[in-house]
Amino acid sequence: MKAEKKIFHTDVLVVGGGVAGCMAAIAAHDGGAEVLILEKAAVVRSGDAGAGNDHFLANLNSGEEWDTDEAFARYYVRLSQGLIDVDIARNLHLRRIGEIIERLESYGIEMRDRSTDTFIRTKSFGQPGPYYINFKGKHLKPALATQLRKRKIPVINRASVTGLICDGKQVLGAMGFNVRTGEFYEARAKATILAVGDATRLWPNPSGLAFNTWMSPFNNGVGYVTAYKAGAELANMEIAAVTVVPKGFSAAGLNAFTGMGGYLWNSSGERYMQKYHPMGEGAPRNTLALGTFREYSEGRGPCYIDVRHLSKDALSHLTNNLLPVDKDTLVMYIEQKGLRLDRDLLEVGVSEMQMAGFTGSVSGIVIDRTGKSTIDRLYAAGACTVPSFALSGAFATGYSVGEETARVCRDSSRFDSGCEEQVAGEMERVYAPYNRAQGVNYKKFEDRLRQIMGDYVGYVRNERGIETGIGKLEELGQRVDEIKAENLHELMRTLEFQDLLLVGKIVAKSALARRESRMGLSHLRADYPSTDEGSFKDMTIVKAGPRGIEVSLRPTVDNTGRI
Repeated sequence: MKAEKKIFHTDVLVVGGGVAGCMAAIAAHDGGAEVLILEKAAVVRSGDAGAGNDHFLANLNSGEEWDTDEAFARYYVRLSQGLIDVDIARNLHLRRIGEIIERLESYGIEMRDRSTDTFIRTKSFGQPGPYYINFKGKHLKPALATQLRKRKIPVINRASVTGLICDGKQVLGAMGFNVRTGEFYEARAKATILAVGDATRLWPNPSGLAFNTWMSPFNNGVGYVTAYKAGAELANMEIAAVTVVPKGFSAAGLNAFTGMGGYLWNSSGERYMQKYHPMGEGAPRNTLALGTFREYSEGRGPCYIDVRHLSKDALSHLTNNLLPVDKDTLVMYIEQKGLRLDRDLLEVGVSEMQMAGFTGSVSGIVIDRTGKSTIDRLYAAGACTVPSFALSGAFATGYSVGEETARVCRDSSRFDSGCEEQVAGEMERVYAPYNRAQGVNYKKFEDRLRQIMGDYVGYVRNERGIETGIGKLEELGQRVDEIKAENLHELMRTLEFQDLLLVGKIVAKSALARRESRMGLSHLRADYPSTDEGSFKDMTIVKAGPRGIEVSLRPTVDNTGRI
């Protein structure tokens, strides 16, 4: 096909219209900048929070010892096991929590219980106190979309970004195509913000269904890939995310069950989490996943979650106010299984692995305390960054980075030209699978990618296995030009596969470099089963070099003394 090209010029270009992207656009606009959003789906329901969310991580300075800014910062560092610079977290996230809550309420999101006008708070995932605010977040994204419309911020939906325009020193904008019309987009900007979420569909799904993921299945790691190709640094990409989900159905909801006081039982009738962590079912997510994995591996499965002991009011809150918010389908699944939570156990298992910006995540694009990456004019926010910290982090980092780019743009000039050969080359690369006369469908390649990642860079890793996996990923990459896309949807999926393949290579090489185990199943090396206390705070840093993917270790800034 011969695609038409459309060129845009703006101050701030936001790539991704999830929570972080919407908040970045709102803040940049309110700061006086001209803004444009490119979103692969549609902003009204896109991103990890597209279906809704029922909990918001926050400290409220209520007077309790655990509810102070300092206690929250200590939790931040402890859950991240020292692999973040807490000063970045302070500036982009922690200092803004109260302001973000006020903004959400002004946008029409109910954060408080109507009958008492107070916050409903629950405790889980290793928290020293109930940091999660239970709220009615079913319509978060429609509310944010309304704010974009009120400000007349232009949004181009169905725009799949495939690369950044970069002269080697700074980013000049981004490129992509419309997945419905095939039109090519060239967007020039003073500052570009990546807010495209995490990476799913990289590892096998226990259900056998690739899109049955507990985070958005449409996130393909394009933020990691485009930042890496532009010369920016990534960190800790070997540390994946794993959680506990209903057996055969990867639905979000673990926090709702454990936050309300649910128990985890094995087939012997034992509450097994007490063996793995003193907080039992209140342990960090990665420990819950590791404990459940070990129970199955050592023959004590199946495992179950039990909420039969909860009070009638607590069960009502769980089933009516929490579980339906993240995914309607979870409640439907329970009903179709013929289960009643006040009477029956719910069988659970370990989820698929994925890269995710959930609470405690330490993998993603390296940014400084302003949200700037390690290459000029490129910023990042939300789940694709280090640190990110789930929904609360997406709101706060998005808004903080949007403010910063608006400030920077006041004294910057636009890039109306430059890198024309790069843009032309990207157009040729993007449409090559569509224009190919014959070839293989992308599905076979994506399935093979997941098989390799599961076999060699999965739940349990070792040096020989990782090295074998890297070799097989390289072999798969040599066959990319065999893929034939029959339509624009297949073209989008083909390019997503290419991004996932590169993310897989980065994960594998990072996993090879970290010779220790860390964060439960997030990075479990059978040949190095312990955490190396000597390099406990070392980050793995990934950067594109003359020989491809280069990985090094770098100590995290030690600022815990100021916490």
